[in-house]
Amino acid sequence: MLEPDLISRIRHIFLHPRPHVSISQATALLGWSRRRMSEAIEAGEVELWATPVGKWFPRAEMMAKALEIWPMHVIEEALGDDADGILPQAIRSAELRVRLPRHHIDMLEYRAEQRETTVSGVLERELDGIASAHIEELTAALPGFAEAMAWPG
Repeated sequence: MLEPDLISRIRHIFLHPRPHVSISQATALLGWSRRRMSEAIEAGEVELWATPVGKWFPRAEMMAKALEIWPMHVIEEALGDDADGILPQAIRSAELRVRLPRHHIDMLEYRAEQRETTVSGVLERELDGIASAHIEELTAALPGFAEAMAWPG
């Protein structure tokens, strides 16, 4: 069961109708400290929109950061029935049952604990790395793969 605050933040990130939020609002929604946000901006980890009235955090950028922070099944749980209307089918989670050597399972559980995520979250990140390394081949072989990798845009 997810914490109500986390559900609220994820729902705001994905369902907010405006194209951007303030930097301070994005900081709170992502659960970052002001220092973490400043470091991300300075390092170019986030792209901001500059307007005559200030800098803004684009909604698509917030969604991309949310996908880095939380495993897909957490985002789907927080969105509930609204997930169908916002998340492309190709990135939706599905259950996969596998058999692995015990030391691989131990390793995945250890990495999940170290990263404060789930085994699914660890596997998502590792598989994203494989996908990026083989993007051309996978895009040619798998319909919808390029769109899934490019989302949210």
